[in-house]
Amino acid sequence: MTVGTITTHPNQVEHQLGKTTIAPEVVTQLVEIAAKKVQGIHSIAKQGIGEHIAEFTQRFSGKSLSGPGIVVEVGEREVAIDLRIIAHYGVKVSDLAANLRQSIIEQIESLLGLIVKEVNIQVSGLFFPEDKPVEMIARRVE
Repeated sequence: MTVGTITTHPNQVEHQLGKTTIAPEVVTQLVEIAAKKVQGIHSIAKQGIGEHIAEFTQRFSGKSLSGPGIVVEVGEREVAIDLRIIAHYGVKVSDLAANLRQSIIEQIESLLGLIVKEVNIQVSGLFFPEDKPVEMIARRVE
């Protein structure tokens, strides 16, 4: 007797002995990993209050999950991603966005088998190399 698998959609595989589901958190983690591989990205931007509210309601609906600056919606076969980044000053934004988009698509499609429907990238700030962290700026008064 052969035990086979029946694939209902890429992120959910039914097997005679159980079912495997890929959580949206996994997609978010892969987006973060893909972003770290791309030169010219300083960081993933933090969320604004509107995104926190959207994340709260989406957690209860089960449709998507947000990380810091990342909103992911996972369907049966497809995934859509919204990402906010801080770019290094002097980097050509169009090339940066293309490289980031390609890196994310490769990660998601090769590791999860989901089709990436869209990757929306918002460059919400620039990082200047001469910027110093707040802790390193000399205080004027003691």
